This record gives sequence, C-alpha cells and structure tokens, in this order.
Amino acid sequence: MFALALTGPAAAQNESDWLAFFTYEGVTFYWSPASLKREGTARVVKWHDTRNPQVVFKVQIDCKARTIQSLSADEYDLNTGAYYQTQDLSGSPVDTLGTPASMGSKLAATVCNDV
Repeated sequence: MFALALTGPAAAQNESDWLAFFTYEGVTFYWSPASLKREGTARVVKWHDTRNPQVVFKVQIDCKARTIQSLSADEYDLNTGAYYQTQDLSGSPVDTLGTPASMGSKLAATVCNDV
C-alpha cells in the first residue's frame, strides 16, 4: 500500500483512508474525506487514481457553477510513498465538469451533496 498525504506532506496516511468514487476503463479514482473543505458553494478536495497513485491532486469544485479547477499536485515516491514535491496548479483554467458520467461530475456528486 502507498502512503499518501491527506492534508500535507507531513501527514501521510494509509490508502484505506481514501474512498473510491469512480472507475473508468480499469482506473479507479479515490477522494480523501479528511481533505474536504467547504467554502460557500465551493468544495476543495484531494483525489488520486490507480493509474498514477504517486500524484495527489487538490481541486476546487464550484457546486453551483458546475466547474472544477486544479489547485496543486503533491508528488510522492512510487516505491516508498515519501513526499517529493508540490506543484502549484492554481493558474490552471477552470473547466466545466462535463457529462454526468465523467470523473469530475462523479467527484462533484460525491462532495457537493449538501449544496
């Protein structure tokens, strides 16, 4: 199992702390309930997938506008799970969530259920 950060590089957690929310073409996507922050109608949350388990993305979802924006990517050593670096992605474009069957829409449905 991989050690991945939930709240930051120093807070590595076990893979069992992540919940699966979507599977597509053999790739399973997980989100971290411990990372969820509510900011009005926006939600900030971390996710990763089984294709690239060494990268944990932090995104902001606007539940009302149905948009998603990547904020950062934490990178870990694939073999040891040790934290490597964080890339700032806050300058990335805001995207629409896409179809109800897309990864972004599934994540929004999971974290925006109280909006």
